[in-house]
Amino acid sequence: MSAPLQQRPARRWRSRRRTRRWAGWVIDIAIAAVALGPILWGLSTSLKPAPDILAYPPEFIPSRPTLEHYALLFRTGIHHFVLNSAIVSTAAVVLSLALGSLAAYALARMAFTGKAAVMFAVMALMSIPLPSVLVPTFTLLASIGLTNSLTGLALLYTAYQLPIVVWLLYGYFGTLPVELEHAARIDGCTRLQTLRKVVLPLSGPGLVASALFVLTFAWNDFVVAVVMTSSEDVKTLPVAIYGYLGFYGRDWGPLTASAMLSIVPVIAVFIAFQRYFLSGMTGGSIKG
Repeated sequence: MSAPLQQRPARRWRSRRRTRRWAGWVIDIAIAAVALGPILWGLSTSLKPAPDILAYPPEFIPSRPTLEHYALLFRTGIHHFVLNSAIVSTAAVVLSLALGSLAAYALARMAFTGKAAVMFAVMALMSIPLPSVLVPTFTLLASIGLTNSLTGLALLYTAYQLPIVVWLLYGYFGTLPVELEHAARIDGCTRLQTLRKVVLPLSGPGLVASALFVLTFAWNDFVVAVVMTSSEDVKTLPVAIYGYLGFYGRDWGPLTASAMLSIVPVIAVFIAFQRYFLSGMTGGSIKG
């Protein structure tokens, strides 16, 4: 009799564990459905023929999938706006990482007067609402002739995202063994050489995490781009989608197709680099 009595707590513990596992799966599926539902519905709508989009009852999986809406977008030149967004986003990522790595390394490894004030300024800049600086920013860009240009947008995105890049890389650099840098200095490397040959190769996850923050902001930004640009030649994809909203009215096919063109590249990049992103965020949070 004693053996069955001793097995009961173990069975109850296994049962509770299975229940918690199933409950966790149900919660995860519900969260995924809420997060991915609108995206999947938009993708489904973009692949439906125009007469089927407003059909009732609605079809989640198109019975007659078509790419006519995407073909229409490319005939109207949306690939030009996609290219503009790609150019601006890439330039902002490169500039932010180049400048942010230098500043973060100096803050992480050098002792100088006013270091605490600089760190406070970096944190303060991250808390400034973006709309509050649009008017002075526009005035500054207009005075130097950089409004309505991809160069001006790239510089603005770099300036807006540089504080968070510095903060993330500062935390990640602080987790790296300083002995490796001492060894490089003994071998004759300068500070910049040590950063380029030792620190940056070891900071891949931190660099990826910072780059994804900048990329997401630059690729998805609408407010800054619509204020700073007016010519069709320099409009980015979010501004073009807004233009399609006015041009096509309630034609949901082209609208959802243009939205998919905006969403899918960022999702693909996150999926490709999610392991490095999570590692970079965790590594930077240990000491940052």
